[in-house]
Amino acid sequence: MRKRLKLTIPPALVDEPIIYKMITQYNLVPNIIEARLDGDSLGQVLIQIDGAPIDVERGILYLKELDIEIEQIETD
Repeated sequence: MRKRLKLTIPPALVDEPIIYKMITQYNLVPNIIEARLDGDSLGQVLIQIDGAPIDVERGILYLKELDIEIEQIETD
């Protein structure tokens, strides 16, 4: 399964390795398409993740539990 997500990361989490934890804990393959991170403001990441459907859903749930805003982007 492949999903493209736009993540809005709260300032308190910008310096945390959330993408690393998501991909290692849930066996996902990332493709970071674009990222804007600054420790003083919201961070934004456009990422594509690939993996087994259950792992992708668990990875997304992990992000939601951290109060990261997630917008799914439709791909062609």
